[in-house]
Amino acid sequence: MGSADDRVAELLDRWLASIELHARYLDLDDAAYARVQDWPRHQRPTRWIVDLARARCLELKRLLAERASRGDTGFADALELMAFLTNLLGAEHVERFIPLAVPRSGKAAAEPRPPQPVPPPEAPPANTRPGPKSRSASNGRGHARVVPAPERQGSPAPPVRRPPTPAAAAPVTAASGPAREPAAATVIADAVRLLNWGREWPQLASLISRLADRPSEPEVWTILRRHRAEIEAQAARKPD
Repeated sequence: MGSADDRVAELLDRWLASIELHARYLDLDDAAYARVQDWPRHQRPTRWIVDLARARCLELKRLLAERASRGDTGFADALELMAFLTNLLGAEHVERFIPLAVPRSGKAAAEPRPPQPVPPPEAPPANTRPGPKSRSASNGRGHARVVPAPERQGSPAPPVRRPPTPAAAAPVTAASGPAREPAAATVIADAVRLLNWGREWPQLASLISRLADRPSEPEVWTILRRHRAEIEAQAARKPD
């Protein structure tokens, strides 16, 4: 293989090793995951994202080997050029990516420690402060006589608390009802398809609004935010 083929193959091997580490980290809780590597700021990848990344890396590695066996030296050069242009022009500031995980030296460092149980919080100390003494005065016969507190002149009566008025029910919009407008259904289908192709969530509105007969980008953002849970659920069921 040429120099570009070697560099791309080495990069794919590093990515696959990182993905295998992320597959092991899926069983850790958030605190243990944050300690296992010096991560950059990112959203923790889910299982279907890790599986999708592994499948795409293996497919690209197969294509690279197939083109190299044919003597196609320009395929690896094109991959390097595309990676360079993606980082230079197309990449946006996103937090949803799989950061590179590097194997650590030593068995203790390589095996992530299981999460430690959190001890229950200590009970607050009992209140030993004495309560207020009753106001009394001796009547000279050994009995205590209760002295009532003097009433204030013109003191206002305590306010009457009224039960809060129930908030008005939110109007039922077309998006919340069983019937969804055609534009929302189209945007949801586009978003699921783009996510399965490996696109990131912040890129969806810009890409969908450029398609024919689609709403404007602000309207696409509104639909995406309203149906984000449904979109991610459908994308997770169809990772291929």
